[in-house]
Amino acid sequence: MEKKVLLAVTLSIIVILVYPMILAKINPDLANPTQKTQVFQKQEVIEKTIDTGIKETEPVSNLPSNAVTKSLSTDMYELDITDTNGSISRILVKDVERMSDVLLVSKAALSAGLLAIDGKGILTVSSSQLYTIHSDKRTVSLDSKDIKIEKNISFLNDRYGFDTVIKLTNKTFQAQNLAFDITTASNISKKEMFETRYIELAIHYKDGSVKKLTGKKLLTQDKLYKNNIDWIALKNKYYAIIAKPDFDAKGVFTKNVSGEPVLGFIVEDDKIAAGETKAYKINFYVGPIEIKELEKIDPGFTKALNFGFLTSISLILLSILQFFYSIFHNYGVAILLLTVCMNLCLYPLTFKSLKSMQKLQELQPHIEKIRQENKDNPTRLNKEIMELYKKYSVNPMSGCLPMVLQMPVFIALYNALSRSVALKNATFLWIKDLSMPDAFFRLGSSIPLLGDSINLLPILMIGAMILQQKISQSTTGSSQSEQQKLIANIMPVMFGFIFYSLPSGLVLYWLTSTLVTSTMQFFMFKKAANV
Repeated sequence: MEKKVLLAVTLSIIVILVYPMILAKINPDLANPTQKTQVFQKQEVIEKTIDTGIKETEPVSNLPSNAVTKSLSTDMYELDITDTNGSISRILVKDVERMSDVLLVSKAALSAGLLAIDGKGILTVSSSQLYTIHSDKRTVSLDSKDIKIEKNISFLNDRYGFDTVIKLTNKTFQAQNLAFDITTASNISKKEMFETRYIELAIHYKDGSVKKLTGKKLLTQDKLYKNNIDWIALKNKYYAIIAKPDFDAKGVFTKNVSGEPVLGFIVEDDKIAAGETKAYKINFYVGPIEIKELEKIDPGFTKALNFGFLTSISLILLSILQFFYSIFHNYGVAILLLTVCMNLCLYPLTFKSLKSMQKLQELQPHIEKIRQENKDNPTRLNKEIMELYKKYSVNPMSGCLPMVLQMPVFIALYNALSRSVALKNATFLWIKDLSMPDAFFRLGSSIPLLGDSINLLPILMIGAMILQQKISQSTTGSSQSEQQKLIANIMPVMFGFIFYSLPSGLVLYWLTSTLVTSTMQFFMFKKAANV
């Protein structure tokens, strides 16, 4: 039976680690499920897609040598404003909670700059002429023969957000058609471990539906025509650039500029009368994907924190983690307490699993005897073993079932701990960052499989798993076949290899959970032995 339990655990871990990646590759829509589209009564929803394939539409990523760039600093940001396309080419987020500065956007030149306009007709001047950067550094303007363009940025106090408005004034003597794209996000940082797989565009519509693009689809020159857009977000592992228009954008464009995703709103079929000024307002959130910060700007932005199909469970676990952190002010301690609480809540399932395992171990001598007597008759062998199970009221799968039932919780916790910005730069004992491997000892050079550091937590986890096996063997007094011994010896090492490069917060959870389960197992079997 121990062989089956070990196999079940192995498969479960593989599901936790590999399933989300495989699903995202095979079908991104399943990996990131969307809500069903509802009927929107007041406005007609029009949807179509123009896909022109993966190509670099703008291979130049550097600003011209004569470009003028001015820096603007606030409590939350450092921005670079450039006169080329009158846009934001660099955003550094001052993450006060984690006491670190994060260069979220860099080298966003030409049409990749935030608030850049790529237009037709009288708006072609936006990308061909230089803007004037005003003395307040919050306003840029371009005054041409036919049109005046003014862009203004207003920062929000003590919040990761700013409001922008683009004003277009028609200086001609007749009405003009307006058709242009506004860039709202690009060049998002991907410096964190495994961060590339987390970069995602999420388009949230007012009818509740969501469309997501990742990987090559995000680098495709594309125009996604569907109105009633509520907001769009470009996210990496921990941070997001969210833009919410107060106008009816006709859709969202995506394109590839020097291998970086660039995206924004499509404005078409709009008219501006002679002498008229039209304003296009966009509210931005640029900061950590953290509920308390997102809801300060817009409660709806909290949907940017998404952990897949188990988001609800992940958010509950994060809430418990935050509760313990509010008391002890240390996420390492919070993870330990969360682990203990989870093991206590799942104790009935764990108890049933261990009890079933114990019963099956007690039947091993009988099963071995039956095998010896019927080794040449497989049909009779299986029949007598099933009769033995029936006689002693034992279900051979009952030990695995509780583990399977716990898997949604484990997967939800894995997603929560691996993607929570709260663990970024969080310290515990010798660990300097719970979102990274613990790096107990730095090596002078990189070693295959180990990297450039010795991570202690996975090694301790291997020891804890070996201890758990010893407890199981000593308390049940069971003997193992050579095959079972081989599996038992390989399992801890395999787990250590899988967890070696994972965030230390995750490994800390698994180590603690193994120790708690081993303790429960020891006392349960000891109590049974004394009865």
